[in-house]
Amino acid sequence: MRIYQLNVFTIKWGFIYILILLTTTGTMAQGSWSLRRCIDYAIAHNLPVKQQDIKVAIKILDQEMALRERLPSVSGYANGYTTFGHSQDVFGTIRRNDNLNSNMGINGEVTLYQYNYSKNQAKKALGEAEQERIEKEILKRNLSIQVMEAYLQVLLNQALVVAQDSAIGFSLQLLDKAEKSTAVGATAVSVVAEAKANLLREKQQYQQYHKEMQQSLLKLAQLLNYPDYKSLQLSDPVLENGINSVPISRELSVLKEEAYLHNPVFAKFRSQLEGIDIESKLIKSALYPTIKGSAGLGSTYFNAFKASDTRPFFVQSKDNFAQQLAVTVSVPIFNKGKNKRQRRQMELNKQYIELSQDNERLMQEQILDKLLLELDENKKQYHIAVEANSATEQSLTYTLRSFEAGRASIYDINTIKNNLIKAESEMIRSKYTVVFNQMMLRYQIYGTIN
Repeated sequence: MRIYQLNVFTIKWGFIYILILLTTTGTMAQGSWSLRRCIDYAIAHNLPVKQQDIKVAIKILDQEMALRERLPSVSGYANGYTTFGHSQDVFGTIRRNDNLNSNMGINGEVTLYQYNYSKNQAKKALGEAEQERIEKEILKRNLSIQVMEAYLQVLLNQALVVAQDSAIGFSLQLLDKAEKSTAVGATAVSVVAEAKANLLREKQQYQQYHKEMQQSLLKLAQLLNYPDYKSLQLSDPVLENGINSVPISRELSVLKEEAYLHNPVFAKFRSQLEGIDIESKLIKSALYPTIKGSAGLGSTYFNAFKASDTRPFFVQSKDNFAQQLAVTVSVPIFNKGKNKRQRRQMELNKQYIELSQDNERLMQEQILDKLLLELDENKKQYHIAVEANSATEQSLTYTLRSFEAGRASIYDINTIKNNLIKAESEMIRSKYTVVFNQMMLRYQIYGTIN
C-alpha cells in the first residue's frame, strides 16, 4: 500500500507566513500598526502625559506673574461711616454729635529694590516649568519602553499561534494517512486513536497560544488607550532587518556617555541643581533691605447734621483733595537664624541631588552592561536554537521514511514532531528576545527605536 508523503516542513509554515506577511505590509499600510505608530498613538492619548502639559502651562503662568511683580500695584478705595449720639469734647462738655464721614482715593505701590527677588522668582518658575517638561519626557520614555515590550510580545504570540496552526495541519495529514492505512488493514486501529489524541493535544496547545495572544493584544491596546483591541493589526518590519541589524561597535565608555546624554532623568537632575542655585539667591535676598515707593491721592467729606454751614459734597471733595508720596525701607535685623538654616537646607538638597545623579549613572551603567550581556548570550542561544530546529527537521525526515518502510511507529513520529514543535517555538522565542534586546539597547543609548 502506497503511503502518502508528509511534508516535514509544515511546521515552518507559520514562521514563513509571518515573513510573507511582512513583505505585503505595503498593501496593508493603512490598516497595519507599526511600532512607531503604536508609540506615537500611545503618547498622544496617554492621560498622564496630557496632565504634564497642563502642569507646564501652570508653571508658565507662575513665571508671568513673577515677572509682573515688578510692575506697580494700583488700588482704589472709598468708605463712609456715620456717628449718632452724645460725646464729650476736650473741654468736658457733653453734647449731641451726629455726623457723616467719608473718604475716597487711589493708592499705588511699587518695589524699588529687593535684591533681584522678582527676577529670580521668575527664573524659578521657568525652571519648574522646564522640570515639568522633562517629567513629560520621562513619562514618554517609560511608556515607549512598555509599548515596545508589549508590541513584541504580541508578535511573538502571533508567531506561536501560526506555528501551532501549522502543527495542527501536520497532525491532520498524519491522521488522514493513518485512517487510510488502517482502512486497508496496513496498520492497527490504535494508530488512528493515537493520531486523533495527538491532534486534540495540538488543538489544546493552539487554544493556549491563542489566549495568550489575545491577552497580549489587549494589554497593548490598553497601553495605547485604543478602544478596540481586536481590530489592531500589527506590521513587523523590524524582522526584515535580521538579527544582526544593530551593530554596537563603539567603546562601552562612549556608549555610556551617549546614554547619559539621551536620558531625560539626567536633564531633570541638572534642572534641579539649577533650581537649587536660584532658590539660594531667593533666600539670600531676605538679607538685603527692601525699598518700596508708594503714592496716593484722594479726598474727604464731613457733614455735621446740625451745622448750618456744611459745604456740599463736591465742594468739600475738591477743597480736601490731597496727594501723598512715600518711600518705605525695610531692613532685616534678626529672623531667628531662619535664613542661615534655609541656606544649609539648600546645600544638603544639592548634595542629595548630586548623589541621586551618581546613583542613576550607576544604574544606567548596570542596565547597559546587562543588556550587552543578554544580547550576546541570547544571540548565541538563537543560533543554537536554529541549529537544533534544523537537526530536528532532519530527524523527522528520517523518521517519516522509516515509518513508510514499517520500521518506525506513529509514536516515534509524534515524539520527533513534538520535539520539532518545541525546537521551533524556542527558535521563535529566542529570535524575538534578541530583537527586543537590540531595540532596548539602542533605545537606552540613543533614545530612539530607529
